[in-house]
Amino acid sequence: MAAITEEELARALERTLVLRGKMTEPDVRPVARMVLGYFGHEDSVLDNKLSSDDRDRFYQLEEEGLLTSEEEDATVSRGKTWRIHYWLLKKDRIRLVGETRDTPPSDEAGALYREIADSAWSRSEGRGIPPAPPS
Repeated sequence: MAAITEEELARALERTLVLRGKMTEPDVRPVARMVLGYFGHEDSVLDNKLSSDDRDRFYQLEEEGLLTSEEEDATVSRGKTWRIHYWLLKKDRIRLVGETRDTPPSDEAGALYREIADSAWSRSEGRGIPPAPPS
């Protein structure tokens, strides 16, 4: 499968992290460049190549389904086992999210509560519970 472009990853970031308020618009391009800088034209990157801050960002992208991780056990000299952690680009997901023209999720509950008059939220002594609305 062809390599992910900066444009594709940037669109996917806009439609996931920016849309959910987890990233600002000005951060999209630098983050896309940082991620692709690690991957280059490869599909995987070793976790131990990441800086601590970049690893945190990779975990954030994993939560959005844009990256995934794998572990592999390797036997080294004298029978020791090392666990190797890889990060993988989810190219199909990145492209799908980048192509989707979703609108931001609606705040139906918030809109419903905003429609209720302020007087409905206050209670006076002795009034009791208001009657249920007619059905």
